[in-house]
Amino acid sequence: MDEALLAQCLADPYFNAAPPKSTGRDLFHPAWLEARLATRGGPAPSPADVQATLAALTAEAIARDVRAHAAQARRLIVCGGGARNGYIMRRLAQALPGVAVQTTEDFGVPVSQVEAIAFAWLARQCLLRLPGNVATVTGAAGPRVLGAIYPR
Repeated sequence: MDEALLAQCLADPYFNAAPPKSTGRDLFHPAWLEARLATRGGPAPSPADVQATLAALTAEAIARDVRAHAAQARRLIVCGGGARNGYIMRRLAQALPGVAVQTTEDFGVPVSQVEAIAFAWLARQCLLRLPGNVATVTGAAGPRVLGAIYPR
């Protein structure tokens, strides 16, 4: 793991933005990483160190947001690919003492199916013409029925 690279990555403005927030390959892509590696200084880290640093970045970014926005949390329920990464799970547990770090599988939901279940629930809400958002989370002006139905 490369501490200098980790610090550079965590300095990205995205990690200090207030929730709600979301991103993906639009921000975090190979060129983003290459730019940080190019300005890091010193000898280039090994590929294994880069991978370990990116896993540490994932855990630290989550832990920072939990501490900043959910300091009272006593349980963190993890899903997605990171839930199967022992290194990330251990780092989360170390970074969040007093917080039980568990996966959705501990509650009967496979870690790889959370997104599909969420979209199924959103489709249900749309079909029933019920709100599918929580305004305080999404930043919307109020409850909204999400999506549309287009009959053939």
